[in-house]
Amino acid sequence: MASRRMPAAQNTQLDCSAADEMLRPYLEEKLSMADARALEAHLAGCGTCQQLLESRRQLVGFMGTSMASRGLSEDFTEAATMRLARHKQNPSGAAGPNDKTGGVETMGRQAGDDEELLEEEEVVAAPAGGLLDSLQASMGAAPWWIISGAFHALLILLVFLVGMVVMQAKQQDTVIVTNLEKQPEQKEEEKEKVREIFNKPVPVEQQSEIVTDEKPVVTHEVVEFADHDETDDNAESTSEAKGEDGISDAFLGGTGTVSSLGLGGGGRAGAFGRPGPGGKQRLVRARQMGGGKETESAVDKALEWLAKHQEADGHWDSTKYGGKNTDLACSGWALLAFLGAGHTEKVGKYKENVQRAVTWLIAQQDNTGLLKNPGGDQSGVYRGYSHAIAAMGLAEASAMARIGRTKEAAQKAIEYAVDIHLAGEGSEKRGYRYVPKQDPADISNHGWYVMLVKSAKVAGLQIPQGGIEGAIWFLDQVEDKNFAKDANDPYDNGRHRYGYSNPQSVSYRRTAIGILNRQFMGWKAEELQGGVNWFIKSGGVPNKGRIDLYYWYYGTLCTFQQGGDVWKTWNDGLKGTLLPMQRVGGDEDGSWDPTGDYAGYWGRVGQTAISALCLEVYYRYLPMYRE
Repeated sequence: MASRRMPAAQNTQLDCSAADEMLRPYLEEKLSMADARALEAHLAGCGTCQQLLESRRQLVGFMGTSMASRGLSEDFTEAATMRLARHKQNPSGAAGPNDKTGGVETMGRQAGDDEELLEEEEVVAAPAGGLLDSLQASMGAAPWWIISGAFHALLILLVFLVGMVVMQAKQQDTVIVTNLEKQPEQKEEEKEKVREIFNKPVPVEQQSEIVTDEKPVVTHEVVEFADHDETDDNAESTSEAKGEDGISDAFLGGTGTVSSLGLGGGGRAGAFGRPGPGGKQRLVRARQMGGGKETESAVDKALEWLAKHQEADGHWDSTKYGGKNTDLACSGWALLAFLGAGHTEKVGKYKENVQRAVTWLIAQQDNTGLLKNPGGDQSGVYRGYSHAIAAMGLAEASAMARIGRTKEAAQKAIEYAVDIHLAGEGSEKRGYRYVPKQDPADISNHGWYVMLVKSAKVAGLQIPQGGIEGAIWFLDQVEDKNFAKDANDPYDNGRHRYGYSNPQSVSYRRTAIGILNRQFMGWKAEELQGGVNWFIKSGGVPNKGRIDLYYWYYGTLCTFQQGGDVWKTWNDGLKGTLLPMQRVGGDEDGSWDPTGDYAGYWGRVGQTAISALCLEVYYRYLPMYRE
C-alpha cells in the first residue's frame, strides 16, 4: 500500500492541528513510516488527540473502511499498537532502565522492525500507483510515449468490447449460466421427485392421507431470466453482496452484538441471500441447504396461484378466499413470497405482479407513515401486525430493486414503527404491540417488528434511535432466565424461554419467536441451542397431526439459522408435511387450504404465501453461523 507524505510532520515536533490532519491517513495506512512514528510520538503525550484518534477509528469502521475490511493482517495492527505503547512509555526515545543498547539504537531497531513489517504488508496490498507506473516498472527504460500509446490502444479496445457486450445483452432475454463443475450422478432411486400433477383435484378431507409415490411426474417450466438482481445502473450488485458488505459494523451494545442487523460483529444473518428469479440458481442453493426440485416446484406453483388471484389494483382479497379482512397483511406476505424467489420490480416472470403489489401498498400509507388495512379496525390486530408485515415487504422490495418511491415509502414506514408505534419515549423504548405506545408489548407483534427492523437495516434504511434498543429490552423482560434445565441436554442453560408479555407465560411458539429475534441480533448459537432444543421437544416438528403454520414459519427460520441436527430434523418434517398438503388441480392448484391455528384470519392467500416463504428458507436469508 502506498504511503502518504505529510511534509508538515517531517523533522519537527507535531502540534495538535497537524496531528488532527494526519489521523485519517494514519488509520488508512497511507502515512510514511517517519510520519506515522511522529504522529505516534505526539499521541503518546496528548490525551486530546488520543480521543480524536479513537473517534476517527470508530468512524472509519462505520464507513466500511476499517483495517479489518481492507484485509490488513493482525500482525500489522498489533505492531502498530505496540509502537504506540512504546512511545507512551518512552516518548523521548531514550533507553529504559533495562535497555543497555541506548535510546538511539533502540529506536533504530524499532524503526527497522516497522519498515520490515510495512514491506510485508505492501507485498499483499494492491499497488497504489497508476497503470502507467506499473507499465514503467515492467517495461524498464521504454519511452513514455510508447507506454502512453499502448495504454490508449488498450483503453479503446476495452471500450469497444464493452459496447459489443452491452449491445448483445439488450438483444437477449435469457442469461445462460454454465456450471463447469462436474456434478455427481444420482442413482435412479435417489433422484428427487417433482411435485405431481394429478388429473383431479384432491378433496380437502383427504389432504392428511396424501403420500408421494413413483408415478410419472410433469416438471414445471423453468423461468429463465437474469441471474442477478438489477440495479438502477444495471450494475452486477446482488442483494447478497449488499447485505453482507453494505452494512456498517457499529456496535450498539445490549447483551449481545446485533451482527445480523449489520450493527456488530461482522455477522451476516438476516442479509438477503436470495438468487435471481431463474430456477437454476435457486435450485443449486436449495440443494445446498436441504431443499431440491420438489421444494422449488412447490414454490413455483404457489407463486403461480398467487399471481392468478391477485386483484387488478395489486392487492390480494383475503375475505374472498376464507380470511377476515386482513388484506394488508396478506398482500405483504404475498409480496415477500415473490421477493423471496428473486422476483422484483425490475426482473422476473412476476415483476408486474410485484410492481402492482408495491403500488397498492404505497397507496395505503398515510402522512404519518402508517400502512392502513382498508376497511379494517385500525385500533387492533389490523394495525399492529399488518403494518409490520406490509412494511417488511416494502423494505425488502426497496433493497432488491432500489427504486426511489419504494425506498421513500419504506423509510416512512420504519420511522412510523419506531417513532410512533414503539412503546416508550427517547432512549426508554419498550417494545411493540397492537396500537401505538401500548405497554406492555407482546412477543407476537414484537417479533414481526424486529423482522421489519432487520429488513430495513439490510435495505440501507435509517433506523430511528431506540428501535434496536427497544427490541432487546423487551426480549429481556419476557425471557424466563431460570427455567428448569433438561438434565439430558448438555446445551440447556436454563435460559431463552419466552413468554407473551411476561416470563410467566412461556410457550414453544413464543420461544421460537424470541430465539429467532435473538439470532437476528447476534446472540451466539451455543447460547441459544438449549432453547431451540426445548421448543422442538415441546412443540414438535411440522407434522400433519397438528397444523400450526405460524409456529412452523418462525421455527423454520430459527432452525435454519441454528443449523446442525435440529435443522435436519425440522427440515425433514417440513418437507414431509407441507409438500403433500399443497393442492393439485382446479382453481386451488398450487395453494394450501387454510387449516390450523390462525388460518381463519389470513385464509387461503395467507396460508399459501406463508407456506411458500417456509419453502424459500434455503436461500431467502443468508445463514448466520455457517458459510
